[in-house]
Amino acid sequence: MTTAPAAALGALGWSWTPAGRAAPVLVDLDLAIAPGERVLLLGASGSGKSTLLQAWAGVLGGADEGERQGALTVDDREAGAARGRVGLLLQDPDAQLVLARARDDVAFGPENLGEPVDEILAGVPRALEAVGLAALADADTRRLSGGQQQRLALAGVLAMRPGALLLDEPTAQLDPAGVHEVAAAVAALVVEHGLTLVVVEHRVDVWAPLVDRVVVLEAGRVVADGPVAAVLGEQGARLAQGGVRVPGRGPEHPPAPIAVPGDELLRATGLAVRPAGGEPIDLGLDLVVRAGEVVALTGANGAGKSTLLLTLAGLLPPAAGSIDALGAGEPAGWSSAELADRFGVVFQNPEHQFVAATVRDELALGGVDDSRVDALLDRLRLRHLADASPFSLSGGEQRRLSVATALAAAPAVLLLDEPSFGQDARTWAELAALLAAHRDAGGAVVMATHDRELVAALGAREVALSALGAARAVDRVDGGDTPVERPDTPGSIPVSPNERTGRTPLGERLNPVAAIAASLVPALLLVTTLDVVSAAVALALQLLLIPLLGIPIGTLLRRTAPVLIAAPIAAAAVVLYGRASGTVYAEFLLVRISDGSLELALATLLRILAIGIPAIALFARPDATRLGDALGQNLRLPGRFVLGGVAALRLLTVLRDDARLLERARRARGLGDRGRVRRALGLVFALLVLSIRRGSALAIGMEARGVGAPGPRTWVRPSPWRASDSVVVAVGIAISVVAVAAAVLTGEFTSVIG
Repeated sequence: MTTAPAAALGALGWSWTPAGRAAPVLVDLDLAIAPGERVLLLGASGSGKSTLLQAWAGVLGGADEGERQGALTVDDREAGAARGRVGLLLQDPDAQLVLARARDDVAFGPENLGEPVDEILAGVPRALEAVGLAALADADTRRLSGGQQQRLALAGVLAMRPGALLLDEPTAQLDPAGVHEVAAAVAALVVEHGLTLVVVEHRVDVWAPLVDRVVVLEAGRVVADGPVAAVLGEQGARLAQGGVRVPGRGPEHPPAPIAVPGDELLRATGLAVRPAGGEPIDLGLDLVVRAGEVVALTGANGAGKSTLLLTLAGLLPPAAGSIDALGAGEPAGWSSAELADRFGVVFQNPEHQFVAATVRDELALGGVDDSRVDALLDRLRLRHLADASPFSLSGGEQRRLSVATALAAAPAVLLLDEPSFGQDARTWAELAALLAAHRDAGGAVVMATHDRELVAALGAREVALSALGAARAVDRVDGGDTPVERPDTPGSIPVSPNERTGRTPLGERLNPVAAIAASLVPALLLVTTLDVVSAAVALALQLLLIPLLGIPIGTLLRRTAPVLIAAPIAAAAVVLYGRASGTVYAEFLLVRISDGSLELALATLLRILAIGIPAIALFARPDATRLGDALGQNLRLPGRFVLGGVAALRLLTVLRDDARLLERARRARGLGDRGRVRRALGLVFALLVLSIRRGSALAIGMEARGVGAPGPRTWVRPSPWRASDSVVVAVGIAISVVAVAAAVLTGEFTSVIG
């Protein structure tokens, strides 16, 4: 496998001011990173670290996105012109995942760069192995946990074999074992291929031994630059005071609990959970949470921590077992207002729970008084952002705001998913202090976390979940790395009956372009005719041939349900309001039922069924990746156009999951009792905002992975045109010819043109 030479990165008097901001994020930056250097980029939240990485990757956007000054280079070229020389891992892994299957997504970047097929096929398993996802090569990317998605996004960057690796919080969502696995994999790759490395991380202790240089940013400027030992030794105290997590100078821990746990607040018995759209996870969990204590849910990525948290919060029904909270029974049966009053919930993605226009309004929701709001703004260093949109905040700021919304109304129980994600030392200490204060005031905290230091700082009782579905309680920890049970493989890949038998139905082998043509030809005929005979003949022939596609009848009925419902409704409307002709059987106001309206209604019914059922049958198992491959290879459509469509189709499925989470978040925040119309309007607006942000982030992620790179694109997955594809298209044409001929021969043919 060929390896690109290491890239040189440079900045000379470079400044960047995002659109809508008065002050620059990066100011007069002078920085040179030599080929093969390994650099740890440090700084407090908001210091400009992520912005600098995106700038070197050439994905900050044009003049409409912000104003820049000075020069920013990759190999002495303008950064935007060096696409493919730099591999960027973004903070949000979901923004970088484009294709539905894990192995396909890892191949996406090298394909865009036009690498040879053989090299891509050899590199993809290597990249998956490096991040510990070899056993999940065929997994659905949407069904991976947040930590697994982060590993997969990193594998996609590694597979591109760039000259420089730019990693933005690469281990932020990983379990302790995964942190060391990924760091070791990156270090080995960098050494093996002599790559340049720039990594942004709060875990200085993990990366310091693997780099030669530390650069510290403060308010967009370089304030320290030099060898690791020199910078951390000479300026360690000042850096720690500024929020950098310096080894040996950890953030301040809150005092130990002031009292033993008190009354029972939450009890789970024999609990099994079920993630949305997934299979049950039999935890067999018996858990009691008492006033004045913190419980930490820990375990490997994908063990079910987030699902368990949502189930305890009453936002997902238990798959088995029972939950009793605050003496009020099962939380899933509470009203939204009762839930918000008793529980404070923080979701894995903070954007799912934002419902107000400003940061201040988020905290004031539900009538929280101004003094409480001001206190939280100050404690969590959000005062200067009080009037900003929650969606305009950085990732770390959003996490602090999400925790503050859970704390604002002082509920009895806090249920938090990764509450310390993305925090520097100062904000971490404030969060820990607030959670400890809640604990000491008689509240309880249940948190899903990989943060071992937070577990120790809060004196948490640990419940470790294994990926095999078992839960075990662990006594209060002392801050060391408690071993987490990890299976030999991080997950299992479902095997379909077809894969077991080796028989693939025709519908799954069919080239998507052939499926489009076979459904389009009869549809074009049927929309230009009005008679009953042509529609009836076409529908009858299609129904006779559909079983040959090998689609299970249950799947077909589920997929065609909207058409089977819409067709009779449309026909009924035509019966009642169609133009009268022939004998009139009933007449009332605008309603006239006649021979003409009945015939036209029957023709309409048959046409909708004859157009809809075959189209759905031919795409009964939609695969956006195969469709994109076919459009790019068989129709030679431009790669950017095709890949944009594939990404949009995946985004639609992601947004469907988002809609479920948004609905749960609104229930958790007390808005779920509103009328259906208000609830629906709020959900639609929130989904619109989220879709715009996801689309923007996905566009950046796709550019970072080489979409639009010069030169021809490689297509790893062949999209052959088989004899069966030609036969299916020919059958579609034949159905059209036979349907028209039957109508002409019976004298019933009627065209809309006439």
